[in-house]
Amino acid sequence: MKGSGKDRQMEIRKLTLGACRTNVYIISTMQKNAVLIDPADEAGKISEEIKKVGLKLKYVFLTHGHTDHVLALKEIKDRFNVPVVIGRQDAARLLDEKLINSRPYVTKPYRAVQPDILVTEDAEILLDELRFTFYAMPGHTPGSLCVVVNDTIFSGDTLMFEGHGRTDLYGGDEEELVRSMRRLMRDFQDHCRVLPGHGQETTVGHEREHNPYLKGKA
Repeated sequence: MKGSGKDRQMEIRKLTLGACRTNVYIISTMQKNAVLIDPADEAGKISEEIKKVGLKLKYVFLTHGHTDHVLALKEIKDRFNVPVVIGRQDAARLLDEKLINSRPYVTKPYRAVQPDILVTEDAEILLDELRFTFYAMPGHTPGSLCVVVNDTIFSGDTLMFEGHGRTDLYGGDEEELVRSMRRLMRDFQDHCRVLPGHGQETTVGHEREHNPYLKGKA
């Protein structure tokens, strides 16, 4: 079971942006290098947050290919010239408006982006003292990922506070998503933080006890 080590020093900044109130995370090292997870929208606000504390953006990580998590991606990539990382099975979504945008209330057009790094299960990216590990978590989309660093899980739309993401969009699979959620319960300890794509943060222990999709099943 993972999550038994102490967190190394890192800073996490959260912005909640866009029509779907998506959580955008900026994780920085002691050397002020940073990773951006899910540039949902409003590239100017994201850029301002990165620059005001003197961070150097090194990567953009995407938990999955849905428009409400990537609307600012093209502008961020153009501004910072950094590689975009996504799960291999969701990579094609970044090039296809029909695949990536299933929400009629997201009216801002998506601008296609060619991903740079396609990751699969247990891939790792090192940034200074931080080790980011990618876990394949299909269900919300076929290529959904959780990104884990130290004792923190960036869960995208796989696991949320007492719930999970939608499975009625293209590529969604309810049974597969619940299997992914159960895997998190098996693999991580109760104290591990869960920072989801929408809504408030939680912990593995809280979800183990209170998530209706997991109770009695983990």
